[in-house]
Amino acid sequence: MCVGCGSQIHDQYILRVSPDLEWHAACLKCAECSQYLDETCTCFVRDGKTYCKRDYARLFGIKCAKCNMGFCSSDLVMRARDNVYHMECFRCSVCSRHLLPGDEFSLQDDELLCRADHGLLVERASAGSPLSPGNIHSRPLHISDPVSVRHPPHHRNHVHKQSEKTTRVRTVLNEKQLHTLRTCYNANPRPDALMKEQLVEMTGLSPRVIRVWFQNKRCKDKKRSILMKQLQQQQPSDKTNLQGLTGTPLVAGSPIRHDNTVQGNPVEVQTYQPPWKTLSDFALQTDLDQPAFQQLVSFSESGSLGNSSGSDVTSLSSQLPDTPNSMVPSPVDT
Repeated sequence: MCVGCGSQIHDQYILRVSPDLEWHAACLKCAECSQYLDETCTCFVRDGKTYCKRDYARLFGIKCAKCNMGFCSSDLVMRARDNVYHMECFRCSVCSRHLLPGDEFSLQDDELLCRADHGLLVERASAGSPLSPGNIHSRPLHISDPVSVRHPPHHRNHVHKQSEKTTRVRTVLNEKQLHTLRTCYNANPRPDALMKEQLVEMTGLSPRVIRVWFQNKRCKDKKRSILMKQLQQQQPSDKTNLQGLTGTPLVAGSPIRHDNTVQGNPVEVQTYQPPWKTLSDFALQTDLDQPAFQQLVSFSESGSLGNSSGSDVTSLSSQLPDTPNSMVPSPVDT
C-alpha cells in the first residue's frame, strides 16, 4: 500500500522509507520543491509530508536568532539560553561589539547586550526611564566556548517519529508469591525453563517478572557473599601480636568520675588483746583476790613443798597464760 496515493503497489521497484513506509517511485517527492526522492538523496518525513534535505533544514532546522539563516554542519555557533547565533552575529545590539568567550552579557527581549550597555540601561530604568527594570535581566550571563552545530536526531533520520516515553510498571509481590519464589530459590537458584513455567502457573506472574526476580536475587546474594569475605579478611589484620600474645586493640573511652564508696558489707573490728597482757594486768592489780593470795602465802610459810602442793602449784600455773620472752627479766650487771 503506497503511503502517498493509498493504492496498491504493483511496480517492479518499491521505495521504502524507514521503518515501514512504502511508496511508488512517482509518489515519493518533496512537498515543497516537488523534487523526486530516491535512494540517492536523503528523505525527511514530518506530519505525513516528505521533504528533501534542503527544504527540511530551511523550514524546520535551527536558525540564527540574529540573521534568521540556517547553519552548516561545520559552522561554530554561540548559544545564549535557547537562542543560537553565528559567530559573527554574536554582537551587542547597542554598540555592535563582538562578544567573545569569557565576556559577560545580558539577554533582553532576544537582544544581546554587553555588560557596559546593560549597566546603562539599568541606570536609566532606575532613574525613571520608560524602560521597566523588570524587563531587564539584572543577572549577567557568561559566554562559554563556541560549540559545533548539532541537529536533533530526527533531523538526520529518514523518518521523523515522535518518541513517547514509556512508563515502567512496578510489580508488587504478595507474601504467598514471595514464599513460593524463595522456596524455589533455596532449592535451585537457577531454575530451568520447565520450573519457570510451573512458577508462572503457581504465582500468576509473568515469565519476565520471574526471570528478573531470580536475577536480582542472585545478584544480591553475590554482593552479600563478597562483603562477608572482605570482612573476614579484614578481621585478622585488625589484631596485633604483642610478645607472642594475640589481642584486639581497644579504644579508650571518655573519663568517668571515681566512686569512693566501698561496695560490700561493713565489718566490725574488735580490740585484740594478746595473752600475756592478761598476766601483766593481773600483776599490776592492787586489789588482789584475797582467798587466792592467802593460799599462795600459806604455801610459802609452811615450807612444805610436797608432791600434792607441787601438783597444785603446777596445775595453777598451767591455767595461767605463757609469759612472752619480752616479760622475762634479764640479769642486771653490777
